[in-house]
Amino acid sequence: MWMSGRYDGVVYAIDTRDGHLIRKIAVGTEPHGLLVWPQPGRYSLRHTGTMR
Repeated sequence: MWMSGRYDGVVYAIDTRDGHLIRKIAVGTEPHGLLVWPQPGRYSLRHTGTMR
């Protein structure tokens, strides 16, 4: 699972099986969220598919 640490300037990678922190990735000032762009031909749950 990926989570943004908005006030820490990092993105956290967390193992969903046991909850341990895999890695903290420095990304700069105040990451506000995460976005995964769907690949062509894949399903989209609307939000990422409506951005242009």
